[in-house]
Amino acid sequence: MKSITNEVDKKYFIKRLNIIGGQIKGLTGMIEGERSYEEILIQLGALTNSLRGVGINILEDYMKNNLTKDNQKEIEEIMNLYDKLV
Repeated sequence: MKSITNEVDKKYFIKRLNIIGGQIKGLTGMIEGERSYEEILIQLGALTNSLRGVGINILEDYMKNNLTKDNQKEIEEIMNLYDKLV
């Protein structure tokens, strides 16, 4: 299986994941600080959406770099299925 080789893409994905890492540390602090269930669950929802977004971006990057323009319909179908999955 191929990997992410474009340096601009790598930096973008790493930056996004570092932000998510900060969100996780923030959640840990919220639990340690005895914040309410509601506040914690709201932040967990935001974290889940952030991870989903990175996953979608990585899948899009893979398809753009590994599928040809002739596969445009298949690319759209894959993205629709992925959206339903997550």
